[in-house]
Amino acid sequence: MLGENDELEIVKRLSGVYDNNRIEKSEIGWTSRVYVVHGGKIVFKFPRNEKWRAECKNEVAALRLIKEQKFNLSVPALNWTTEDNAYFGFYGVTGKPLREVIDSLSKEQKTEIGAQVGKFLQQLHGIRNCGEIPAQTLEEQVLEYQDWYKRGKGSLVEIFSVEELWRIDDFFAYEVPKCMVGTNELVFCHGDLDYNNTLIDCDGRVGVIDFGDAGLYDRSQDFRGMDDEILLDSMVSAYGNGEIISRDAAQATSKMIDVLNLIHCIENGYTDGVDNIDNCKKRVRFKILETNQ
Repeated sequence: MLGENDELEIVKRLSGVYDNNRIEKSEIGWTSRVYVVHGGKIVFKFPRNEKWRAECKNEVAALRLIKEQKFNLSVPALNWTTEDNAYFGFYGVTGKPLREVIDSLSKEQKTEIGAQVGKFLQQLHGIRNCGEIPAQTLEEQVLEYQDWYKRGKGSLVEIFSVEELWRIDDFFAYEVPKCMVGTNELVFCHGDLDYNNTLIDCDGRVGVIDFGDAGLYDRSQDFRGMDDEILLDSMVSAYGNGEIISRDAAQATSKMIDVLNLIHCIENGYTDGVDNIDNCKKRVRFKILETNQ
């Protein structure tokens, strides 16, 4: 694996930017170390270890697929790759994550953003000939989410009481499987579309980033990360294919993601940013434990 100094030199050479002040290194990614140039105009990803090179390969394959499309919103444009998947780079998308601004948006703004994302998903889900893009059924997803929780819940024992952990256990055991329902038709999906991976720039333009989890899923997968009622209703309406996902399923997914993000933040000591230990803990307490404490 490359050292961090080697990574930085590659980023400088390929981007043509040699000023360290214009290159930001991010360590918050689960699988990759990310270098952001010019506030996101250029991005390079380096897998953290050999295990994550497979995901790197998958994201490159997904970016190649979407590069052939002309979408109604902005997506990354792949430009640099290596045969051994040691890293890849692309022209990125700039803007603030929807997570940071969702509470300040008007109904009209949420409706417009939802319409743009819904139209984007309609086209994305229509992509065919996906090659070796991985596939996963709803049943397989349930088992994976439950396994992630079982492997990581030990990190929660110092935050929640025994009774609170029982409630979170019950949520993963009973509510997650019950709410993971869909059409059972696997289509090409973003795979991790949520408030963090949807960006809004100062002119109101929408962008979608991070295709590392792209794959063949039930089409409801790309609606699960959005639990705001106005936004979700607008997405589904613009998509134009019926209900797609129940409100209960969207809300359950949001709760589940908060728990898994909290485990990830604790394990990596993340105390800064929107998705940090304190914020994830507050969301879990409010959404699952139904307390503001």
